[in-house]
Amino acid sequence: MPCVYENIYPINQDKASALIHEKYHEHVILSENNSLIGTPHIAFTLVRDSDDYHHDVQHQEINSDDFRECISIGSGSTLYSEDNLGFENRSVRLTVVKINQQSAGRITIGDNVMLQGTAIVCYNAVEIGNNVLFGPQVTIMDSSGHPIRDRGNHDEAARTTSAKVTIKDNVWIGMGATILKGITIGENSVIGANSVVYESIPDNCIAIGNPARIVKQL
Repeated sequence: MPCVYENIYPINQDKASALIHEKYHEHVILSENNSLIGTPHIAFTLVRDSDDYHHDVQHQEINSDDFRECISIGSGSTLYSEDNLGFENRSVRLTVVKINQQSAGRITIGDNVMLQGTAIVCYNAVEIGNNVLFGPQVTIMDSSGHPIRDRGNHDEAARTTSAKVTIKDNVWIGMGATILKGITIGENSVIGANSVVYESIPDNCIAIGNPARIVKQL
């Protein structure tokens, strides 16, 4: 049977500017001088296995308390969600996932970080350091999102694997790059536009390509 997906959306999508519902202030932790330009898309998602999809989908089990402090954004950081840049952009998308009875993921964003249409899907942990710059439309995933084989089986969610993604201080990630699960990108490193990073990158390097390869030491 397919998994059951349930969602909570803590951002008020009806406002001209982003407004986090008051009851989710302990879930999405903002610091001083944050800028939310445009309306980011933030979601808390419960994925649960089901033996009887048509029955289970009728019964809500998601609990907002499971997602407390699951997103933390440091001082001076900006979430830029408007499409008025020189390059095409989209809304910043932050999605935290809880599988069955496991703990929900945690997204931690440091100080003075610029996200421009960045999409983060977090089952485990995504940790972004200070002074990190994202070009438009970067994607970060700490999970494959589903098993490779036997999709639709009753234990699909339980078999979905994840591993922490760490992006250290002073990193610059170019437009359209994709960062996959279990990756660490070292301090001061640069990831070229449209690169796919599936192996960790050490400090002080430039890496480009699909798959990303180190082309220069800084």
